[in-house]
Formats: sequence, structure tokens, C-alpha cells
Amino acid sequence: MNQMIAGVCLLIGFGALAYMAWRFMRQNDFKKALFIIVLLALGLRILAAKDPYLHDWDERYHALVAKNLIHHPLQPTLHEHPVLAYNNDNWVGSNIWLAKPSFPLWLMAGSIATFGNNLIAVRLPSILLGIMAVWLTYLIGRKLFDERVGLMAAFFHAINGTVIELIGGRISSDHVETCFIVMVELGVYFAVLNLDNQARLRNTFLAGVFMGLAFLSKWYPAFIVVPIWLSFFSGQEKFSLLSFFKHILTLLVGFALVALPWTFYMFAAYPNEINTILFNALSAYSATVESHNAPFYYYFHKLMVMYGELIYVVIGFAFYAAFSADKRFVFRGLLVWIFLPLLIFSFADTKRFTYILISAPALFLLSGWCWFYVRDFYLQSRQKWLSATFLLALITLPVIQMTDRVKLFASAESKPAFYNIPPSELSQLTEKTIVFGTDDYVEMMFHTPVYAAYREIPSQVEMQALEQKGYQVLVFQSGRFISN
Repeated sequence: MNQMIAGVCLLIGFGALAYMAWRFMRQNDFKKALFIIVLLALGLRILAAKDPYLHDWDERYHALVAKNLIHHPLQPTLHEHPVLAYNNDNWVGSNIWLAKPSFPLWLMAGSIATFGNNLIAVRLPSILLGIMAVWLTYLIGRKLFDERVGLMAAFFHAINGTVIELIGGRISSDHVETCFIVMVELGVYFAVLNLDNQARLRNTFLAGVFMGLAFLSKWYPAFIVVPIWLSFFSGQEKFSLLSFFKHILTLLVGFALVALPWTFYMFAAYPNEINTILFNALSAYSATVESHNAPFYYYFHKLMVMYGELIYVVIGFAFYAAFSADKRFVFRGLLVWIFLPLLIFSFADTKRFTYILISAPALFLLSGWCWFYVRDFYLQSRQKWLSATFLLALITLPVIQMTDRVKLFASAESKPAFYNIPPSELSQLTEKTIVFGTDDYVEMMFHTPVYAAYREIPSQVEMQALEQKGYQVLVFQSGRFISN
């Protein structure tokens, strides 16, 4: 009952903020409207980030690697002190950890180093990047369309439940995915800045820089910036092949200056691990990774789950505009942003719905445009009731999805067992302690000073050998630590 009352109060508060933003927009006070939307986004993201525990997939691994990076920024490790045999190809039990590039983890490491080894520090970079993404969506929408569309797109971005879940670490890829989305969006933003028929190499260079940072966040999908950039660049009235080659070279230089130094260093320091990551990526097209298999239409279905059932209508309007509107290249660029990842990932055997979040800003932009397009051209038609219903539903359905994803009316999930261990038990763990037999070995290494922790329980001979080296060896059983 208390959760229900709290949820209703929060929903009313968020609704009040949305109404204030609408009033300011109606008064053409776009700065205040944007400020309110960003404030709304911040509140929702803080709410999602309040979970008092690390989530199983993949947040706890990212947090531990980030904690270890504080001590050696160029050596990403999971098991900092491996005392048992390990395989670096096993991303949940490796020593060197390259399952994800290090840029998002460096941000997290910096936050932990500054604010302490706690969950707020783990999630703070995602909160800040998340509200930056809402602001960027407004800027891109204002450039491509107008301030109204930019604000509505920013609102859709602010309230999207799936994006908010990333901020709280509740779904896979979590903070890494958030960083990746923002770096791609920054790359697109600087590409969009060149739409005034006075394309500047500086903007193209910065688009390449952020594409490089996207690559250092999630590898190959970062290259989506290139076809999006090309779609917008080719729409210029003064388009020429000479200008195209100058800009594409500048784009690649910006990318190379950012992405290649770290990548080459990884090849020099950890050649086997980086080869496995970079050159086995195509295996996802022929083999299912960790049971993430799904039919070809999986992502097309997930669109309505993530953005509301009317997203297909929005896309239909966008296709129509791509062949009839004055600025057709704008819609074509946004559709490339949406459908190129959708199709590429659909052909892969391994499928995870977070893969298509790369296109989220484009869908928010088209939703914002579609809302005003229907209101301006159809609301006064004979089917006024149908247009009004569509406009209401286009906002209501994402709000319903948000309340479900953010869990406004639901209790928090059960905590991992680690968080139920009494402080008196945890107090005996030191930098010379090795713990065996705990499923929460990652949480153990993140939250406590233990030397190492494992799910496995080795033989008595192995444990005695560790004790002879001066380590305190404990086995976790029934919520307690038992000496060997």
C-alpha cells in the first residue's frame, strides 16, 4: 500500500513537471521548457539509480572492473588477484577483462575514485550522460525541425522506461550502453551541424572523435555514425565529390586519433584477448551466444515494447515524408539511423533487445515530429476524434511503459544474498582474505577488501597451500564465513 501511494505521488509530481514544460513551450519559452524536461529526466534517473544493490547482468562486472581500473587504467581486470586457474575467454571468471572497451569503465572508475566505492558513484556517470542525451535530442530536433519538435523528442527521451532502466543498471549492458548511445548521438549531432550548406571540417572532425569514443564504448556498432553522417551530408545543396572526400577523410582522422592508440596498445599488451573480442564478433551471426536466440522479427516486435505500440505508425509517417517532404534527406537520415542497425542485428543469430537502443534518439525525434505533424495537419480534419486519440495515445503509451519499467508501483526486486550478510560477518574480511563458495563473488570483491572471492570451492590441498602463504581462507556457507 505504501508503495502504491508513493508511486501515485511520484507520478503526479512527474506529471506536474511535464505540464509545466508544456505551458512554457506554448509560451515559446523554450529554455525553461527544456530545463523542466531535463529536471524530469534527472528525477526519473535518480529514482532508477536508487536500487541498493548491484544488478546481476552486467552491472556488477562493470563495477568491479572499473574499481580495479583505478589502480591500473590500462589493465582492465575482473579477478584482480587470480588464485585459481582461469581462462581470459571466460568473461565472468577472467583476469584480463576485455568483454567491453574501457572508455565507459574509465568514467565509472573516475567517479568511484572521486566519490568512494559505493553504488551512487557507480551510477553517477550514467545519470549525467543520461540527462546529456535528453539535451542532445533537443538540440538535434531543433536543428532538423524546430524547437517544438526538439522539446517533444526530448520529453519522449526523458520518460522512456528502457533507457531509464539502463541508468539504474537493471538491464544488460547498462552503463556501457548508456555511454555508447550518448557518444553515437554526439557524433550525429556534429554531423547535423553541417546541414547549413556551409559544412565545416571542424564539425566533421568532432563527429569522428565521438565515433571513436563510441568505438571505445561498444566496438563495431559505432560505425553507424558514418552512414548517418553521409545521409545528412549528401542532402546539402552544395554537395560535391571533392567536399565529400575532404570530409570523409576528416571524419576518419578524428576516429583514428581517438580509437587506434588504445586498440593498438591492447594488441601489444593482450593480443590473444583482443583478437578474441574483435575478430570473433561475427560468430554471433552463426551461433547463439548464451541462449540469446530469437526469430528474425524479434527486433521489429521489440520496437513496440520499448517505444509504445504506435511507433509503427510514426515510422509509417516518416517513410511517407522521406519521399514527399521538402527536407527528404532529414527523414532518410533518421530512417537509416533506425533501420540499418535493426536489419544488421536481425540477421545475427544472437539477439538482445538492448542492441537496438543505438537508434533510440532517432525514434524519439520522429515521434516528436509526428506528434506535431498530426496535430497541425489532421486535428482540424473530419476525423478530429481519431487524431486527438492518436496524439493522446502517442504520449500515454510511453508513460505506461515508463511506470512499469521504473517500477513506480512495484516493490524492489529481492537483493542478492551478499547484501543480507550481517556487518559483524563482513568485518572479518581483510586484504589477506580469500573467500570460496559464494555466488556473489563479484559483489564480495567490489564491496569488501578481500584479496579474492570465488563461487568454486577448491580442494583442501589448494586451500591449505593458500593458508601457508599467509592468506585467511574462508568458505561461505548458510550466510556465514567458516574457516577452512
